[in-house]
Amino acid sequence: MPHLCDSKDCMGCSACSNTCPKNCISMKANNEGLIYPVVDAMLCISCGLCEKSCPVLHRKPLVSKSKAYAAVNSDDDTRKTSTSGGVFSLLAKTVLQKNGVVFGAAYNPDFSVSHQYTETEDGLQKFRGAKYAQSDIGKSYRQVRSFLNENQYVLFSGTPCQIAGLQSYLGKDYEKLICVDLICHGISSPEVWQHYIDYRAKVDNNGIRPEYINLRSKTTGWQRYSVEFRYADKTYSKTFADDPYMYGYIRDLYTRPSCFDCKFKGLQRISDFTLGDYWGIESHHPEMTDGMGTSLVLVHSEKAALLWNEIADRMRFKEVDPETAIQWNPMAVKSTLYQEKRDEFFARYKDEDFELPVFVDNLHK
Repeated sequence: MPHLCDSKDCMGCSACSNTCPKNCISMKANNEGLIYPVVDAMLCISCGLCEKSCPVLHRKPLVSKSKAYAAVNSDDDTRKTSTSGGVFSLLAKTVLQKNGVVFGAAYNPDFSVSHQYTETEDGLQKFRGAKYAQSDIGKSYRQVRSFLNENQYVLFSGTPCQIAGLQSYLGKDYEKLICVDLICHGISSPEVWQHYIDYRAKVDNNGIRPEYINLRSKTTGWQRYSVEFRYADKTYSKTFADDPYMYGYIRDLYTRPSCFDCKFKGLQRISDFTLGDYWGIESHHPEMTDGMGTSLVLVHSEKAALLWNEIADRMRFKEVDPETAIQWNPMAVKSTLYQEKRDEFFARYKDEDFELPVFVDNLHK
């Protein structure tokens, strides 16, 4: 039987399950709704490939130096539907124009989150916007390798640990692979997310689930973004500070244990690009903000620098000091803090409503 990493360090990246030649490793949810590898001992041949593919057990060296930029997509329509400044769309469109493929996190019909790919610009819309629940990688890593072996460009976007999982699974560098990770607050339980969708449906719409969800709507601005659930004839909308799910997410009530000691954050990373919100831009570089979203972009590799130059004429950007840029976004380099009320949350959340202050605030008394 293989000796995979300790469960407290496992990010659920799915590198081991993608690597297994006998498909004897499945990713299954535990009692918190977080996925972990489960090995079928009857099928396992003890080849050790799953252990070799684990990015926790086999860490890849970091790059030595990165550049940082504040950036805004010149296409305002794209930026309005993007989480921050719309830079991901520029990178993705450029890869697609090279007859490439783009992978990212997208909603399924039930609003669970999974990694999918597109070969068309129209398909990029499903990747825009934030999804605050862990994405199911499925067999995406295998699909990436297949496209790369066909000599196609691939852009793969995900959390830092998902990028680590992909690169560990591949086992070597590919010239045509562009990895884009995120400034990540932490990974949340998909089960809690589904429970909240059901709760909203019960409260808002007689139990009928929404037709559309946007967790980072800019209708109230970029800095005080709103959570929107749209139903057939009504809309639930609250600023992130007033929405129960986001309230608990920001306070790490349903964060994955590995996120409390993330191994893949920092200004130096194994990805090509890191994207995030440039919080505090109005204090550092007010000329780079209009209140509708500015991206913080870290460029880590030579091939990233080449791609950056290709998209330069379709955005406004300014090189910035990396240390200054993360002052208002410390999640770029710091792990989330363990919330001592977390265990109580998981013991109670299925039986209690997601209401403020009845639900979340009671956990802090």
